[in-house]
Amino acid sequence: MIIFDIICYLFIILFAYTAVSKMMNFSSFVAVLKVSPLIGHLDMLVAFTVIAVEVILCIVLVGDRTKRLGLRLSMGLMVVFTLYLTYMVLSGDELPCQCGGVISLMSWKEHIIFNSVFIILAFIGLKISEKLVEPI
Repeated sequence: MIIFDIICYLFIILFAYTAVSKMMNFSSFVAVLKVSPLIGHLDMLVAFTVIAVEVILCIVLVGDRTKRLGLRLSMGLMVVFTLYLTYMVLSGDELPCQCGGVISLMSWKEHIIFNSVFIILAFIGLKISEKLVEPI
């Protein structure tokens, strides 16, 4: 159970940190989204949605009854982010990253590795949590 909780807390730290960083640099975050080939004119909607989802996931990951759901949703969000990053790498577009704080200093490829590690952690956490739930 401790490993499961640690994984949930790692996601809370990640999402809280990136959400706050995006909020503190909101205009810069929106400007980067505006020039994204996939997002473009949806920049404001995507900006508010991403921040809201990250904050909501932090809340869901704190609750004892909602941690498993939060971990599933976190893994899904990381998969979406990773697919977006992979598209950016394969498209050859050189856009700055506004993922938040220190994380934005990573290259696109480093981001993919970083996100992949979190996807693996979520998978491990979910497998652990399955063993903790007693069959009825």
